[in-house]
Amino acid sequence: MLIKNSFLLLLAFASAFFVRVLTSVGIPSLINFAHFILIPAVAVYMVVQTRTKIRVYAVLDLLAGLMIMLAVVIASAMLNKAGIINIFIDYLLRAEWLIFLLAIISVTPSEKSLTTLRYSLLSFAFINLLFAYVQKFILRWGEGMPASGDYITGVFVGQGAGCDVSSGVSVIFAIYYFFNSNGRKTNLWIKIAVVLAAIIHLFITDAKSSFIIFLVSLAILMLTKIKLNSKSITLLIQYALILIVFLGILYWAAHTVAPGLLGFSDPSQRQDGFDLKFSVFSIFPSFYKSALNRLLGLGPGHTVGRLGGWMLRDYADLLEPLGATTHPASQAVWDEVRSTWIGERSRLWSPFFGWAGIWGDWGLLGVASYLYLLFIVWRRFCINDASKWILLSIPIFACIFTQTEEPGYVLSVAAILGLQWQEYQMEQQKIRRSHLQNLHLSPNLHKLPELN
Repeated sequence: MLIKNSFLLLLAFASAFFVRVLTSVGIPSLINFAHFILIPAVAVYMVVQTRTKIRVYAVLDLLAGLMIMLAVVIASAMLNKAGIINIFIDYLLRAEWLIFLLAIISVTPSEKSLTTLRYSLLSFAFINLLFAYVQKFILRWGEGMPASGDYITGVFVGQGAGCDVSSGVSVIFAIYYFFNSNGRKTNLWIKIAVVLAAIIHLFITDAKSSFIIFLVSLAILMLTKIKLNSKSITLLIQYALILIVFLGILYWAAHTVAPGLLGFSDPSQRQDGFDLKFSVFSIFPSFYKSALNRLLGLGPGHTVGRLGGWMLRDYADLLEPLGATTHPASQAVWDEVRSTWIGERSRLWSPFFGWAGIWGDWGLLGVASYLYLLFIVWRRFCINDASKWILLSIPIFACIFTQTEEPGYVLSVAAILGLQWQEYQMEQQKIRRSHLQNLHLSPNLHKLPELN
């Protein structure tokens, strides 16, 4: 008997989402790499099952973008003599969420299996939120400790930037829960309570940058709605009201529970922060050996991505025997961080951020290939404003830190985008079935093409 697709998707997701919980109870750290094998394997299994027309086109579109990015990574590795293991891990750190999205959209689920997937993913998000609340209000982690520490991490226990990942996951699931069509039967006050719980999660983790990211993402989404018609004006008013509410919360928090937000208004801090953050744009070119480095960077894992910044150091005993390579550019950035007072105090000003890592490792072609993939996802899989808002958080987060390479966060984004896309396809099928019944035709949907 074949294993259900929904179970495989949930297993693949859980292998990255709950891995820190497993290592915290004594499971060997090698399990941290299990999702790098499991998620691509599940994706291949799902892709070969793709049958319906719209899913074939969607799969081919996303797959083409992934292959282009892989070609850039391989070319960068060849130019800079990076190890094969560097190619494998660095590529997956940035593409794994897209591969997982590929797995979700490849299959045609039944209504029952889609419901199972939806409630299971929401349950995972609730467990993460519950962990954070228990850590803060029952276990009281972080009390009496320096305010800058990452103590409230939800299920991402012991993970660097775990507080940002954990709170960010709560916010994107809250956005989905509030806006998705299946939530219309849910009492409005329950949906508001879920949103408030996610916002409280942001503040108890002191994830100031995460709050700002979602505000900026919402503002950008509003800009995409500027059109000269009454419907767009109505939407702009609605989003403007939401933005005003969030700004009000931000102002209140800055003067009460999160005074650290006011630190961004200090001109001297801003100047020191910008100097540190943009230092990578002078450090990396100093290591270029040819004009091709501008196009292909210094090699996968050789600069300030998650691999070059932390993993090659933290997992040296495991990765070095596999031929992992390093580069002095990464150490040069660390030296710059440690030479400043602000370097290890704020992630907002960190030179270890997503776009710097992509550009440093893969060059301008790498940045272009990643932007192209984001464009594909926006065009094909963002079926409503909630999806677009959630997706926009990824490129904005990439301006701050390395959340774009944190599996727990980006896989959650992929899960929500894929889930909403599948729900939309099912809704379209129901509309088509209803139309056929009204015309007294047979609703044998398996013989009918899907609507785009």
